Amino acid sequence: MEDENEGYEHFYDPTSHTGFLEDKLRNIRRKLRDDQRRYCRRGGPSEVTLRLEEVTESDESVQEWITVIKRMKPSPENLSSIKMGMDKTYSYQRYWISNQSPTLAEIVENCPCFVDMPYLIDREFEKLFPNKMDIFLRKWDATMVPKLLKLAALEGKDEPPELESAESKCYRALKMLTHYLPPTVSGRSKGWTKCSIKSALSYMLDIKQPGTSFHDLLQTTDPAPVMQPRLEEGLTCSLDKLFKLYWVCNLAYPVQLTSVFGFIEHIYGLQISGGKRSKIVELAAKLQVL
Repeated sequence: MEDENEGYEHFYDPTSHTGFLEDKLRNIRRKLRDDQRRYCRRGGPSEVTLRLEEVTESDESVQEWITVIKRMKPSPENLSSIKMGMDKTYSYQRYWISNQSPTLAEIVENCPCFVDMPYLIDREFEKLFPNKMDIFLRKWDATMVPKLLKLAALEGKDEPPELESAESKCYRALKMLTHYLPPTVSGRSKGWTKCSIKSALSYMLDIKQPGTSFHDLLQTTDPAPVMQPRLEEGLTCSLDKLFKLYWVCNLAYPVQLTSVFGFIEHIYGLQISGGKRSKIVELAAKLQVL
């Protein structure tokens, strides 16, 4: 039967791009220097490289669906059509994002539904990493936040207030995570300097008043803007969406928070990228025994 497995899916599944060979190649690509890569990137998370022949839809058909996605207003009535358009353009969009490294603004222009319907970011992330979509939301507040705060209290690095909201605990845990995985501005190269925790967190958190326009933030007139994704949700949900958006859009982590995002990769059960892997593993081991 044509629909049955061919017998090689354990080694490589061309539909989901998973299997032993793909995992092996992905791990090899993660360790390559920038000058060894066939496609140069910005230094952020590794992207599963797509070959042109894997883009199955015709260019004309893809452009038609991209036009539909751009023009269709977000609404419950249009959701099924938008999802279909994203499915039809998935391989083409991944090839474009992986190999052309467009900016976030360019990606949003092509797929504005990421702004209008942020939960579609979850759907795209699930395609990249099956069965990983809800892991952070399940682990962060329930497990990681209490353990990070407990470790900090045991080591005398933090004193919790008597009454505290969930949002405040999440923020305090982020501060502790950044304390245990100290930020740097430029790595170990010439001119290497440390960066304060408050300054480093500003590359992750930019708290705005409710109703602030996402589009206005992207079009800021600041002469030296921080061009990172910005989202408006509760802190834990925003962290989840932010991390996924880096991967879906193939964006580089802020260098000041490379190790922090590496720890978040650990929470998701992904291969840890970037530097300070030993520090991340050491911290994970400390939290494991608590």
